[in-house]
Amino acid sequence: MEPVSLDELKSSLRITNTAEDALLTQYITDARVMVERFTGRKLITQTLTGYGMPFGAHDELWWEGHKVGHVNILTGPLTNIQFDWGPVQSVTSVETIDQDNAETVYASTNYYLDNYDEDMANRIVFNSEAVAPSSLRAKDSWKVVYVAGYGDNASDVPADIRRAIIMLAGYLWGNRGACTDGKCVESCGASAMLERFRLGSVLS
Repeated sequence: MEPVSLDELKSSLRITNTAEDALLTQYITDARVMVERFTGRKLITQTLTGYGMPFGAHDELWWEGHKVGHVNILTGPLTNIQFDWGPVQSVTSVETIDQDNAETVYASTNYYLDNYDEDMANRIVFNSEAVAPSSLRAKDSWKVVYVAGYGDNASDVPADIRRAIIMLAGYLWGNRGACTDGKCVESCGASAMLERFRLGSVLS
């Protein structure tokens, strides 16, 4: 399900024919993906799986943008795991992966979900007495399955975000997908609606 319907977009653009329905439908999807990347939020409820580095590890590999997963602080004892995507509704499971690639459930009594601040990235916070298992593999040793999104229905998504998707999809249609320097969200003016939804990092 998309947060915006084809009829809503066509009404905004005052389009009454069906000649470009397929193209408009694709632009809605494209606009939604751009909005998710701009804000760091998933919109409609979905289950995601992510992997994180072992705590206390040092690695030169970082990435740009977003991936389906989470990041953790790479130095020190167990502290927290920050999700790349919000809003996180719940954590389905946390597992550790050892050097033999065997997965073991990490007890939920060792952590809690911190999703209290709407402006900041959500995270798993470990209890002070929580201990990481030994002999974890060097990379992707924490596996987290979680549920993110505002809800199951388009109406659960904030109105400003839905209007921004309509604005952006209309811009893509009017410019046939062309964006100034690849920054469609800024070019069409939707960033003004979306800026307050951008998630800040709790790691910085």
